[in-house]
Order: sequence, then C-alpha cells, then structure tokens
Amino acid sequence: MADSISLRYGGHSVTFTKSPTQIAVRPALGRGRNLEFTLESIARRRPTERRGRLGPFELVDIQAPPEAVALETERMGRSPAVQEQVPVYHTSDDEVPFVPEGTIYLDLHSDASDDALSDLVVRHDLAVVSSSRGTYAVRSPEPDTLDLAAKLQAEPVVDLAEPDMITPRRLLNVLPDDALLGKQWHLENKGGSGALKTGADARVIAAWNKLGNLGADDVVIAVIDDGVDLGHPDFQGKAVDPWDFIRGTSNVMPEPDRNAPEPGDGHGTACAGVAAGLAGGGEIVGAAPNARLMPLRMTEHLSIADVVAWFDYATANNAWVISCSWNAEAAVYDLPSEIAAAIHRAATEGRGGKGCVVVFAAGNSGRDVNDPPRSKNGFATHPDVLAVAASSSLDRRAVYSDFGREIAVCAPSMGIGGLGITTADVTGTYVDASGVERGRGFSPGAYYGRFRGTSSSCPLVAGICALVLSANPDLTAAQVRQIIRASARKIGNLGDYQDGHSIHFGHGCVHAEAAIEMALAGTNSRGELIALRNLQTRAG
Repeated sequence: MADSISLRYGGHSVTFTKSPTQIAVRPALGRGRNLEFTLESIARRRPTERRGRLGPFELVDIQAPPEAVALETERMGRSPAVQEQVPVYHTSDDEVPFVPEGTIYLDLHSDASDDALSDLVVRHDLAVVSSSRGTYAVRSPEPDTLDLAAKLQAEPVVDLAEPDMITPRRLLNVLPDDALLGKQWHLENKGGSGALKTGADARVIAAWNKLGNLGADDVVIAVIDDGVDLGHPDFQGKAVDPWDFIRGTSNVMPEPDRNAPEPGDGHGTACAGVAAGLAGGGEIVGAAPNARLMPLRMTEHLSIADVVAWFDYATANNAWVISCSWNAEAAVYDLPSEIAAAIHRAATEGRGGKGCVVVFAAGNSGRDVNDPPRSKNGFATHPDVLAVAASSSLDRRAVYSDFGREIAVCAPSMGIGGLGITTADVTGTYVDASGVERGRGFSPGAYYGRFRGTSSSCPLVAGICALVLSANPDLTAAQVRQIIRASARKIGNLGDYQDGHSIHFGHGCVHAEAAIEMALAGTNSRGELIALRNLQTRAG
C-alpha cells in the first residue's frame, strides 16, 4: 500500500500519495554522463522507464516489486553520479508527478514569541534561507520535505508550512495539424459558411468603433507562457521588459527541441498574437493592437518559487493585464498559499494599487475546475482571476473546455464544426536531429490558422480587458472583472443559466463592445460602476 500524507496546502487538505515505483533523481554536478550509465545498469536488471526531466530531476520508474525498488534506490544512492533521490507523489489517480524541491514556506502565528522560530530551527534541523513579507523559506538536510511539513503543521505556533512541489505545467491548446486557414472571425463573425454563424464572435471590431481607436499604447499585457518571437512583424516595437526565466536574460526567443517530432515553444507567440498583434505590422491583428507586450518565458515546470517570481515580476514592472494560457498537469492541483498570495498581490497591488487583471485559461480536459477529489484547478478557482472557457464559431460550447461554477466567461476558439483562430506563428526554420529543415512554429510561415483550446480564448479576453482599461484607466482590476462578467452575452441553452451563470459558458460569451460601453460610463461618487448600477436598478 502506497504511503500517503495529508497536508494543509493552499488552505485545503490535500493528500499526497507516494508512488511505489517512481523516483526523482538529481544528478551530481558535472556527472550527467555517469548518471546515464547508472540508469542503464538498472534497466538491465529491472523493467525501467525514463519519464524525462522535471526541473533539476530525472524521473525514473522502476517497474518492480517494492523490495526490488528499494534495493535499486539504495544502489543509486551510493552512486557518485547521484546528488540526491526524492520520492514522487501524486494528488490523484492521473499519476502526474509532484516532487519535493527541498524548500518549505513557513509562517508563524502573529502572537508567536521572538524565540519561536529559533526553537523550530533547532528542533527540526532547519536552515532559514530567506524571508519575505513575514514568510520564511527553510530547508532541511532531508530531501523529502513532506513528513517535515506535516510535523511543522502540527506545531502550535505555525500558521503555514507548505513544501515547494515541482509539477509539470500544461499548455492549453491542441497540437497543430494543418496549415494556415481562415480569417479572424473571432473579432467579427459575418457568417458565410457552414462553419461560421453570424455574430458568434467577441464583438472586438465593434468595440474599436465604440472606442474610436484601437486602444491605448500605455496599456501593458504580460503574457506568461513559452517564448515569443519578438522579431515577428506583428510584434515590432511592442515589447516592454521581456524576461526569460529559463535563460535569465531578456531574450525570450522560442527555442525548438531538435530531438522532438514537433518544435514546441511556439505557444507564447500564438497567444501574444491573439492578445496584441500589431495593426499594420503584419497580417493579423490582436484584440488590443496598440497595447504594449511584456513576454515572460516561463520554466518548463511549476514550483512555488518559479510561479511567484513570474507574477511578482509582472506586478513590479507595471503590467496592466496578465494572460496565462496554462495550468498544472495534475487533475488535482490546489494552489500553494505563496502562489495564491502572489496572484492576489498582482490583482490588488499592481498598476499603482489599482491591480492587474489576471486572466487564466480554464483548461481543455472537459472536466470541472473544482470537483475534488476528481479534479481541482487552483489557478482557475482563485477569486482574483478571470477563468475563461471556450466557445466556437457556431456559438456552441467547445466540448474540450473545462467548466464549473468559477468560470467567468467563455470566448471564441476552435470547436467541433467550427474554424480555428488565425494568429502569429514563430518565423524561420531550424534543422532537426535527423537533418530535416522544419518551420520553427506550428506551421510553415509566420501565421497559423488553427490555433485552438482555451489557450486562444484566454488572450482574447486579456486583450479585451486591455481595451476596457484603454477606455477607462482609472478602473480597478476588480471593476474590470465585474464589467467582463456583466457585459457578456448569453449563448447556448438559456435554461442552463442559474442566476445569470452557466457552468459551461460562465456569464456568457465575452462582449467587447458592451464592455467598452460600461467602462466609458465610469463610476459614481461611491466608486460603483454606473452602468452596472443602472442595470441593477432596472432589474429591481
């Protein structure tokens, strides 16, 4: 029977179950080749599957009885090629890995004595490595920090003790399969074919007409994602404060994997095009063509430290809107408290105290975003986030789209019988490991016509939020979220809406024109949205 540990994590009780066969191995510095020999030796004795890298770890699945796994683990531990080994945990039966990174984030009660921290450090053999906003980052000589976190959570003086767990991210679009198609029907859908329904769009062109322009050029949309091709004609001169959290530089150019069948790392370029493609620069236009773009190239895994760094960077560098077309791969992912706090800081302290509008894609697994123990998307369920589902060019639900009570709105993307989204693609070519020259993006050329998933819906809503702030920059992030919900148009079966909300469509399909109209109406002396107040008065 696999060991399980229940922890308070992100304000909820989360059970982490130790894998009986998987081990996370951190190679010793400069010993990568020796580790290969060690793992090959195990594979000759036992059925072994290499599950790839997760942060600094190599995931190894030794498919053998527990006593055999323990023996091989002991052997690996003696190898000079191995710096440390850590158990792999899961939060559900999807077997998505969670690996303890070694750090625990620790908060003490406000009335704890001055000596309380020192006492914990001595009794639990801890080292304090940093502190920020009253939270201490501590480490232990033991690499598996879950048992230690459970012991710390049992301490009377401890408010928070959460281990940093590395887990895979998931980019929320489907892999490309065809060349460039169609027009940008999501901005204005005039029908004309069986795949298009007149009016099944986000009313963006109507919003530009209402606004009288294409938005303000001081609005900044941060796109936290893969790399962005800033040499693309649709991004010329748009970038502000780009940062690559993998390279540690301002170079966010996508980097193809020459050993993979698909190049990868082009997702961010497509998302950026949907949100903010430049008018007149190339062949597509984003929802907010004049907005500036802050591309933030994320690491290939999620950890507390990494995700907090992304949001704090966007907040510190004055992003107005933050677009996130990704989530955790695990079916059950409760937000760690430090990540939840970083998102809250962005949404309340960013933009000079007005807050950044944080937009997340709901996901593409066709499941409820908040149905534990089967599923939980901690990002989409955060109260300061606009969670976006997907609809189609026929005003139908995209069947892959995740759903639930926390969905704010839906937005056009690709669905059954409908068309994909046309957006920017990574330019240029590369030569793969077999010597074949390939396009660096989803398809040959600079554009792709079958972008899909809630990955595409999310930056469309982010661009519309940028238009709303162009119309009224004094709005808070909370007011923008109110406007996006209140201005949405109902689609689908109206009987599915309870108190104005559908679990599949949220408050309806995002309606840029109506949102601009509400933003232009402004607020009254009490800070209430005038248009929203008028709606409530009429309803009463």
